[in-house]
Formats: sequence, structure tokens, C-alpha cells
Amino acid sequence: MTYVASIASLYSDACITYATLSLSYFVLSKNAPFSYHSELWKRVLFGALAGLAVLYLNHDRFPLAHGVYYSFSMIPMILVIFFGGGVSGLACYLVSFIFTGGFTLDNLFIASIVLPLLLSAVWQKKSNGVFYLTISIIALYRIIVVGTQVNFQELWLDILLYQAASALCLAICYHALIFKERHIHAFFTMRNKATIDSLTHINNRASIDYKMMVLHEQRQPCGLMMLDLDDFKKVNDTYGHLAGDGVLTGIGRILQGSVHSEDFVGRYGGEEFIVITASHDPAYIHTVAERIRSKVESSCFRTEEGNEIRLTISIGTSLFLPGMTVEKAIEVADEALYTAKRNGKNRVMSSQLMSLAPLGDSFRQ
Repeated sequence: MTYVASIASLYSDACITYATLSLSYFVLSKNAPFSYHSELWKRVLFGALAGLAVLYLNHDRFPLAHGVYYSFSMIPMILVIFFGGGVSGLACYLVSFIFTGGFTLDNLFIASIVLPLLLSAVWQKKSNGVFYLTISIIALYRIIVVGTQVNFQELWLDILLYQAASALCLAICYHALIFKERHIHAFFTMRNKATIDSLTHINNRASIDYKMMVLHEQRQPCGLMMLDLDDFKKVNDTYGHLAGDGVLTGIGRILQGSVHSEDFVGRYGGEEFIVITASHDPAYIHTVAERIRSKVESSCFRTEEGNEIRLTISIGTSLFLPGMTVEKAIEVADEALYTAKRNGKNRVMSSQLMSLAPLGDSFRQ
């Protein structure tokens, strides 16, 4: 009597596979779309969660002969390689390898499928054509290997139907994940257009206003810097606006590379920038400001014609303390900035608010 996986079992396994990978992909895309370029820990976690799905699916087996069976356990492993890359695929395999007996014949067979996928880096060539070619080769390979272990003439219908069911499950999950991937990428693209300055690739004015509003509502103290490039008009007048745009783009990179991940950098308008530090400690704020000033002073920006542009930046530092209005906080930081300008430029000047930094400590607790 032949055996073919029931519709209920097929549906359950497909749901488990998609739910695990879909939810993992969604959660790992909180701040940026998840991909094989994502942080290492994200790719490892994506693979490990897929490995748990593999362990679950491995219990739902289709026995062909003594010690020979099919299962849907390969499905999450193949999908996680396509969407998370080699690190995710390796993490998934290792979870399965560790919890299913280590060096078993079945694990070695799975390794013979996974290894070519990793070596060929199929995730870098991801397309419908590559995906279907891959699963077709894997299906043919599994049929040939199993055919040497069982009576193929008696079980050929079961084997072919099971391979068709596996391919169908893979295809459904693959296209569902592709659909989610495209929509997540579209969401972040639209969000970036709304909140990221297209020239400098740092936060724009709308994003700055929103950040300040949130800090005000949460009564969160922070450091505040207003930054303005010195004599920037001469750059545009001498080398043209394209060269000026290149300088502004470079300044954006300098700012991003000079602050900690919890700090906020934005373009306030024209050649004026803002930095909001998570810490309201005057010493920390001054250190960051001096780091930025020094990096700008020592940087050399080149035009397409090969001309070298050197310039400096003036910085006014202040605090944003609970109870202040956003407008007042910006005004005080601006006053410190213009003091730096009046005192010779290329310097950091602090507002008198810095002496009130201890008032913010009580709001941090």
C-alpha cells in the first residue's frame, strides 16, 4: 500500500515554514530591510530560527523503506539560503546537524545538497529562473539517490508526488517571501524619501522636527549642536554648485562617522547641520563637537576636475532640557553658533545652558 503525504500534513508543513521565515524576516527588518548584507547576528538568528522549523518538519516523515524516508525539512534550509545568504544557511544546517545526531547518513546527504548552494552563492543570483533551476536539480538528485535505496517501480508514484508536493510548497513559500521582501523594500524606500536628505543621505528637516517633538513629549534631556560650514558660499562661487553638493555629501559622511549609533545627525538647511546627542553631559558633547571640527578641518574634498577644497566648520553646543520649547532650544544653540562665527570661525562655542546639565539627571532616572 502506497503512502502520500496527506493534504492536512502538507498544509501544516507549508504554514510552519512560511510563518517561521516570514515572521523572522519581518522582525529582523525593523530598522532596515533584512538581507544577506545585514548584520552578522541577524543572519545567524534568521538561520537558527529556520533550523528550529527544520527540526519540527523532520518529525513529519514519509517512510519509503527501512531507514529511508522523505520529509519537508529541506524546505526552510533552501529558502533561508536564498533570503539570508550563506551565513543563514550554515546556521540553519548546524542547528539541524547538532540536534539530529551529528554525523548521520541523513545529515551527510543534506550536506551534499546544501554545500553546492553555499559554494555557488545562489543568494547573489536570486531570481525566479535560478530558484526553479535549483529546486529542479535538487528534486532530480533526491529521486536518483532514493531510487538506489528502494524499489522504484513500486514507489515511483509516491516519490514523484512527494517531490511535486515539496516543489509546490517551496514555490509558494518562495513567492510569498518575495512578495513580503518587495513590500518591505518599498516601505523603507518611501520612508527614506520622506525622512532622509537626498543629497547628504542623513536625516532631513522633517525628520529633525519629528525627533525634537518626540524628545519634548518624552521630556528627554539631550545635547544639541548647530553646525555651519565657514565661507561655504565661496565654494559654490569658485567651483560651482556641483562641487558644493559634493562637499555637503562629504560632510554628511563625516558627521555620521563622528557620532555614536544612538546619536542623531541631520541637515537643517543649506550648509547648516544639527547633531542631537543622547547624552547631555557637556564633556561628551564638547568631545564630539571637537572631533567633528577637527575632521572637517583636516579633510580634503576634490572636485571632478581634480581641484582640492578645504574648509572649516563652526559649531555651537547647547542642551535641550525638559520644560524648554523646541524653538527656544534651537535658538540657544544658534546663538552659540553665531558666537563661534564672530570669534573667528573654525571653533566650538558652548551656551550658558551647559552649566545646567545636572538638571537633566533627574529625568534620566
